[in-house]
Amino acid sequence: MKKAYFLPFCFYLLSYAQAQVDTTVYSQEYIERSTKFAWFTLGGDILMLSGGDTDFLQDGTLRNTSFSNTFIPRITLGGIHFWGYADFYVTFPLSLLSWQNTPTVFEELSYSQGIETGMRIYPIKLQPDRVSPFVGLSFRSLSYQHTLEEGEYTEGGARYRRMIAPLQFGATYTTDKYLISASAYYQFQDEIDYYISPTQTGTTTFEPFSFNVSLLRYWDTDGFMRNPKVVRNLNEQHHVLVKENRLSTWYWGLGPSAGLQISRSGYLERNFPYLYDDYFGGFMPDITFGRFFNKPDMNVGVSFRTLGDRLTGFDTEIRLRRYSFMLESYKNLFNWLGFVPFAGVTGSVENLRANVNGTEYQETKPALGLIFGWDIRVTKTGTSLLRTNLRWIPDLHLEIEGEKMMFDHLEFNFIQWVQFIGRKKAYEKYRTK
Repeated sequence: MKKAYFLPFCFYLLSYAQAQVDTTVYSQEYIERSTKFAWFTLGGDILMLSGGDTDFLQDGTLRNTSFSNTFIPRITLGGIHFWGYADFYVTFPLSLLSWQNTPTVFEELSYSQGIETGMRIYPIKLQPDRVSPFVGLSFRSLSYQHTLEEGEYTEGGARYRRMIAPLQFGATYTTDKYLISASAYYQFQDEIDYYISPTQTGTTTFEPFSFNVSLLRYWDTDGFMRNPKVVRNLNEQHHVLVKENRLSTWYWGLGPSAGLQISRSGYLERNFPYLYDDYFGGFMPDITFGRFFNKPDMNVGVSFRTLGDRLTGFDTEIRLRRYSFMLESYKNLFNWLGFVPFAGVTGSVENLRANVNGTEYQETKPALGLIFGWDIRVTKTGTSLLRTNLRWIPDLHLEIEGEKMMFDHLEFNFIQWVQFIGRKKAYEKYRTK
C-alpha cells in the first residue's frame, strides 16, 4: 500500500457517492487493532557456527583433525506478527564474506549453513524499552566439505548437505526503531557419515550449539491509518473502488523464494552414493501475474520460477536446473484483523534438466501441486500488499536410467510485493487538486 494514497485528503465523489459514504465498512476500532497486527523488519546478523572434528585419509591411513568456528554475516527480512508475540523471518547468508580457518592438512574446508526460515515466539510481547525472551524453530541447510592438499580428484571432496531444524532461544531488546537480539541454536544432528573417498566414509562431528547477534530495523507501516481522518478516507476509497469496479483487479508480484528439497534421489543413491547426502536447493526469483476476484475473495494467476544447483564430489559434476510455468488458484479462507490465510491448487509445466559429467538429460512434463500462505491485508482498498507463498509438487522428478532425480521442493516465498493495477488511477480521478 502506498502511503501517499492514505494521507488525509478529501475525496470529492460524485453526488451519489458523497451521499452514501459512511464509516461502516471499516470502523475505527477495526483499523486500530488490525494495523497493530504486523511490523515489517529488515537488517542483518552474524551467525557463529561452532567447530568440530573430522576423519580424513592421508596416504591410505585414517586420521582425524579438528576445525574452528565459522562466522557468517547474513541479511534478514521478515515481519513481527500477532501484535508483537511472534516473528517470522528469512535470512540470506553472505557466503563470500564468511570466515573460517582451514586446517593445514586440507586444501579447503567449508562448514556453513544456508538460507534460514524460521519463527520466534515471544511469551512477553515486543514493545519499546523492554527485553523479551523468545523460543523458536527454524529450517536451514547444513553444508560440509573438505578437500585434501594433494588434489587427487578433479572436483575435490564430496559435499554433504542436509536440511536441519535447530531449536533457538534468546532475547530481544526493543527500542522505538530497532530490535537488538542475541540467541543460541541447538542442532540435533551433530554427527554425520562423510565420504572421505568414493567408497569409504568417516565420521564428522559438529559442536551442537551456534550463536548469533542481530540488529533489525522495524516499521509500523500501517500506523498512519489509525488517524480518524484516514479511516474516513479508507471508507471513501472503498466506495470509489465500488463505483469504478476496481475491487476486483489485476495484480503483479515479485519476491525472493527458497527451494527446500523434500526427498532424496534414488538415482544418486544407486550411481553416486557420495552425492546422495548432497542437497539440491537454493534461492530463486518468484514472478507472478494474476487477478483478484472480490466477491469469492480469491486469486487466479500465473507464476514463473527457476532454480539451479551444482552437485560435485571426487570426479563427478552434476548440474541441475528447473523451470516452472505455473497456473495457480487459491481461496482466501478468512480475515483475522488483516491476517488473511489462503489455500489452493496449482497446475504447471515443468522443464527439468540434469547434466551428469557432460551427458544431458531433460524432460518437460505437467504437474499438479498445492499452494498455501497468507496476505497481510488490513483493507481491500490498498494499492499493494505483502504476501507469503508456499508451493509444493509431490514426487516431482526427472527420470534418469530408470531412477528418480528429485525436484520436489517446498518453495518458501516469505516476502512477495504484490501491486494492484488500476487502483491508483481510480483514486487520482477523485483526488482534489
